[in-house]
Amino acid sequence: MAPDEDKVVVIGSGIGGAGCAALLARKGFEVTLLERNEFPGGKGVSFEKDGFIYDTGVHAVGNGEKGPLGEINRIVGGDLEWALIEGGNRIALGDKVAHYPLDFACDDAIRSLIDGIGVRPGNEEDCFICFKKLATIKPASEMEVLDRMPLKDYVDQFTDDPNFHLMLNATCGMLIVLTYYQGSAGEFIHCFATMAQNASLSYPRGGMGSVAKAYVEAFESMGGTVEYGRPVEGIIVEDGHVTGVEANGRVPADIVVSNAGLQPTVKMVGKDLPRKYVDWATSLKSSYGAVSVKYALDEKVVPYPLTLWMPDLEDPEAAEKYVGVFYPVPSIPDPELVPEGCQLVLAGAVLPADPKLKELNRQVLDRIEATMSMLHPGIDDHVVWKLRTGTDYVANISGRELGEVIGLAQDFRQVGHDRPDPRMPIGGLYLVGADAGGRGIGTEMAGDSALNVSTMIEDDAFGRDKGLEV
Repeated sequence: MAPDEDKVVVIGSGIGGAGCAALLARKGFEVTLLERNEFPGGKGVSFEKDGFIYDTGVHAVGNGEKGPLGEINRIVGGDLEWALIEGGNRIALGDKVAHYPLDFACDDAIRSLIDGIGVRPGNEEDCFICFKKLATIKPASEMEVLDRMPLKDYVDQFTDDPNFHLMLNATCGMLIVLTYYQGSAGEFIHCFATMAQNASLSYPRGGMGSVAKAYVEAFESMGGTVEYGRPVEGIIVEDGHVTGVEANGRVPADIVVSNAGLQPTVKMVGKDLPRKYVDWATSLKSSYGAVSVKYALDEKVVPYPLTLWMPDLEDPEAAEKYVGVFYPVPSIPDPELVPEGCQLVLAGAVLPADPKLKELNRQVLDRIEATMSMLHPGIDDHVVWKLRTGTDYVANISGRELGEVIGLAQDFRQVGHDRPDPRMPIGGLYLVGADAGGRGIGTEMAGDSALNVSTMIEDDAFGRDKGLEV
């Protein structure tokens, strides 16, 4: 358990921050959670409009109850519930459609997928072997090598089939929000193989915002304090150790845990960090951003719970007019998100995270709408309301300069041992969230980080209590 005198401030109630705060409270720390917004969740929040509950982003949770988000909920005694996303999940390349069962790593499912996407005759066996290896968890020693390899280079070892490559590039974009030219093979395999093993693709009942909300409610039930509308402007350092934060007044702390992201945290600390560390931290790249069109419909127009669609490589006209789009229908696994007989469709596409690229945002949003109208004729006839959100939307909610989906990119040059250590080079200062200390798909990486970092803080506090150097 934590020493009595250890007071913790957690900056930000995104899934990593809220999860870590609840876990630390469960371990006996005195924790204050400061949130700049008037609601918890950061980028993983949900809102209500005319009876429809929709997410800020476009979400599905790869492992649901069996993943780190479910594990945190069990440890802290939260009330989070999950609905499986099953029965018709699809990946489509033009008019070629393959169905993804929850257990997509079994031999029959792999062969059906390969056939569905139109792999060229003679390439089937090589594609099967590659897919099977991608969906198999590897030993740690092998993962260390794969971490530093782009996913494309890994796939190239098996096949040059264009449709197979297109499928995996699109899947890489869906899972880690990077192209397979940049995305780490190790990170992709971890995400993909864990999903295959757990067969638990899910959606949180009540919307994505239910995750952080469940953690915060559990945190408060254990005596934790949450202060909304209180952004942190600075982290106070004295003699190389944190002593608190500046948040419209000083909040003292022995330990500070930042869920604000590595680079914003570096700015909050300022001159007390080593120059070499600052230069390294600011050189790291963020994931891509995303734009989305959220459809509130008065009728059930889309019959599939989740679709990843890409234009056909052999149809250049379609590639110019349409855009690759990921569109879950959360009201299929959770009908209570919408009024009876209605439907909620969230359609997203990736692009650079810079919110200043307003014209590019507009063009991609227009192409999302054109794509959805082509794939589901009549969808526009059933719109109750439609919300277009750009990268500036995500940046405003998260309080960051960029509207990146995840945080620091799971790029092959900055994962594994090259990922930032949650322990920053200031005594008592830690990172939590997708930028440090975890693996996984977006929100699950943040949850994995919360589990890892809360244990790290407990171990460090125990060591200090025993007079050990940490």
